[in-house]
Amino acid sequence: MLTPEQITQYEEQGFLLLRKAIDEASLARFDAAVAQHPPLDGNTGSGVYPEPGRYTLAKSCAEDPDLAFIAEYPTIVNGARDLLGDDPRLTAFVYYDRTPGGGPIPSHNDYKRWRPVGSSMNWLFTIIALSDFDAESGPLYVAPGSHRPDRIQDRGERVLSLLPAIKPDAGEFIDPELARGDLLFMNMHLWHRAGGNNSKQHRVGIFNKYAAANAIPATGYYLFNDGVYNALSDAGKPLLAVHSDKPIATTRVLLHRRSENGSELLMTHENAWSLPGGPAWVEQSIPDWDHGNYIAAIQSHMDEQLKIRTPWVSYVGDYDEGDHLCRVYAYDMPDHAHPIIHPSANTWMNREELENRQDELAFGYEPRALSEWLRTDRVRGKGLSQAASRIDQYAY
Repeated sequence: MLTPEQITQYEEQGFLLLRKAIDEASLARFDAAVAQHPPLDGNTGSGVYPEPGRYTLAKSCAEDPDLAFIAEYPTIVNGARDLLGDDPRLTAFVYYDRTPGGGPIPSHNDYKRWRPVGSSMNWLFTIIALSDFDAESGPLYVAPGSHRPDRIQDRGERVLSLLPAIKPDAGEFIDPELARGDLLFMNMHLWHRAGGNNSKQHRVGIFNKYAAANAIPATGYYLFNDGVYNALSDAGKPLLAVHSDKPIATTRVLLHRRSENGSELLMTHENAWSLPGGPAWVEQSIPDWDHGNYIAAIQSHMDEQLKIRTPWVSYVGDYDEGDHLCRVYAYDMPDHAHPIIHPSANTWMNREELENRQDELAFGYEPRALSEWLRTDRVRGKGLSQAASRIDQYAY
């Protein structure tokens, strides 16, 4: 467990460094395994690995137990639990290789409303240095205190809002001098940057991300396959909030309103009553490996079916629709919204009607999805499409 002083330092500075937190035997085990898995999931260089660039091994590579074990390493999981104030959920498993000649990364923070790994309102990095991040190979610089937790705003909605980030001055960044085996906990809002690799050695590390169990990503989770779940120990399996070999092939939306009849959902009818929505597709406005954001798809369905577009939606859950999963989002219609003019095949149903008409529902999960959306123990944020985020992710 972390000490109260360590937790206070993290809260005030936005990061916490634990020297030699990972034992050498575990590092060697991971080194041997990653040698069998070239980091080809993401290439920010201009050539082919290992030409100069920045490369990642991610997706569901953790189905190899000799990689997966590091995600449930006790020092990491227990530390994340202490700092998040809740049980952690693994949202990204990433091995990062900056090859010799790989360039620097400018200053930024990683809260991103369009990314499964970045849209939770309470998550952190756990960065394990597998090599020394020295002046030659490229330090990881951090700006203490730049996470500014006061930016998070509760405006009385079911979701939290966030004021625009404030970029720190260049002189505010420091080099924590990460060395092999060190573990850095880093707040999602902390500004950081990386130097280029001017050495002849690979600069490698594990950049995993964990969200608090009650702070689900606004876009939805990255969906790990069942192999990753099976690679974890019984104690580590709860780290995965979602996992499946079924694809997410549809997406639907809970348009929720309060009326004299209580909580109501807008339901649409074709062959049966269901939530508005349809086929899911992956947006490529900001291409990246962490698929899971189907907000552009659900907004296009709302455009077509209802002639409305909500400014944001927030993830509810993934529900079985036979041979595939459906990713469901939600939005609370404000009191001042104009009434939806919709075809006669659409209607509002409250919870009692949904339960009484269970046999008329297309899939049957609709009442459960409403109950999940109405939970008060969830901390939610605003999910945006990639296209909207390219303009201004803080606009809503």
